[in-house]
Amino acid sequence: MVCGYADELGLKVKPHDLRRTCAKLCRSGGGELEQIQLLLGHASIQTTERYLGSRQDLAHAPNDRLGLRWREGSE
Repeated sequence: MVCGYADELGLKVKPHDLRRTCAKLCRSGGGELEQIQLLLGHASIQTTERYLGSRQDLAHAPNDRLGLRWREGSE
């Protein structure tokens, strides 16, 4: 169906292009990588990272913005 409409409009669009665009829009909108993995049905998070052309940013994790500080002696 997608290919038929794209052809009528003179566009070179495949269903997989729309799948990738949806995933990238979800990510740029703040979607969690794990949720996008579930959306796409990938078994491995690494597959999702390759699919999006991104990697998890462990140096600037979202929880770093919580402002929590480690106190010596608290475990």
